[in-house]
Amino acid sequence: MNYINKFEEINVDINLIFKLINNVENYHKFLPWCSDSKVLSDVKNTMLAEIEISKNFINWKFKTENNYKKNKIIELRLKDGPFSHLEGYWKFELLNEHNTSVQLYLEYEFDNKLVELSIKPIFSGIMSSILDSFISEAFRLKNNG
Repeated sequence: MNYINKFEEINVDINLIFKLINNVENYHKFLPWCSDSKVLSDVKNTMLAEIEISKNFINWKFKTENNYKKNKIIELRLKDGPFSHLEGYWKFELLNEHNTSVQLYLEYEFDNKLVELSIKPIFSGIMSSILDSFISEAFRLKNNG
């Protein structure tokens, strides 16, 4: 099993960072490795989302079911994709009116060794930098009003 566990305290309002991370349909607009992103359904705080990753001649899609509580948590579970296991969460904690702690925890395993050999280095790199990408976009949005 592979794990990602990232944590940051940032000078961004909790509403802004939660909305940014939960707004899957905009991922392709600012995440360089994301060629498409869409919300397939969003009912009663449960979202079915699809993300397409294109990087280094590799293209693949995966779907997750995301259960969320506004400004608290987004829990992710694999519905379809090149994984035998993918689940985790984003957690948000209000530190004060201007600062928020954000944690990304993800555990994953690929379907087979061939897929793992081709995708794991790319996916690991993306997941290692994803929190930084969201923080950069949050600061951009914050500073542009």
